[in-house]
Amino acid sequence: MRYDIMFTVKSSTNFNRKVTVMDFKKARQITFTTDEIEGDEMEDDLKEYMRDQLEKIETGYWDYTYSHTKGKSSLNQ
Repeated sequence: MRYDIMFTVKSSTNFNRKVTVMDFKKARQITFTTDEIEGDEMEDDLKEYMRDQLEKIETGYWDYTYSHTKGKSSLNQ
């Protein structure tokens, strides 16, 4: 598998989520919003992978909510 979703973040102002994906082939992280999947700049194989994952993304499956920190940074303790 070339891509895997690391996490998503729900926007407070619209329905798009910001998605961070790991590209293992090129050893890089890619961050984009879900509306960019329909654009021309994204690689076709990444678009195909993301379309397969959209249902899980929309349900918040990979959402990062900050709740594990209980509002405190682990660096400030």
